[in-house]
Amino acid sequence: MTSYEERIVRTLEAFRRNRYDVSRFADRTAAADYLAAEIRGKRVGFGDSETLRALSLYEHLIEHNEVIDPPRAGHAGGIEAFLAAGREALMTDVFLLSANAVTEQGHILNMDGAGNRVAGSLFGHEKTYFVVGINKLVPDIEAGIERIHRIAAPKNAQRKGKKTPCARDGERCYDCSALERICNALTIHYKKMSYRPMELVLIEEDLGL
Repeated sequence: MTSYEERIVRTLEAFRRNRYDVSRFADRTAAADYLAAEIRGKRVGFGDSETLRALSLYEHLIEHNEVIDPPRAGHAGGIEAFLAAGREALMTDVFLLSANAVTEQGHILNMDGAGNRVAGSLFGHEKTYFVVGINKLVPDIEAGIERIHRIAAPKNAQRKGKKTPCARDGERCYDCSALERICNALTIHYKKMSYRPMELVLIEEDLGL
């Protein structure tokens, strides 16, 4: 049986082959301190992420950076404030988000409803960081999609109070046609996008959904 350590090493090697920078941390505190030291004097955009909130990254970064966090803006000012902040986050120097799943073969999967999170992961920033807890690690793309359908999507719909079939039980995707469906676009990063650096920040804790 493959050991825990072998699995992590194999994953990080796969991400390096796929042209990503990689970093590994035992806990969220070390990861947050690292990111705060790496990112200074920048305009920073966030994708909606329970992982970033678990690391208190907004609080870590705001002292030395301008941070655009669309969910925070939306909570204070409603949907129009969320959309405005989402557009602004696409034009920042640095973008941070998590992932719904990462594979041992070096792939990153994200499902999105509004699109600002996956849009920000693809193009336009000096550097992009994918901040991921060990619970997001799966063997392959098929397992990653299954994780989205069984865990990430229903639990996030439930967290957001969406009026969808999956939010009622939080157990599985129903491939619904609900107006508040959050599974509208799936991105799979097979390799790092060209021209700009991207980094996988892997944390050996269960973080996010």
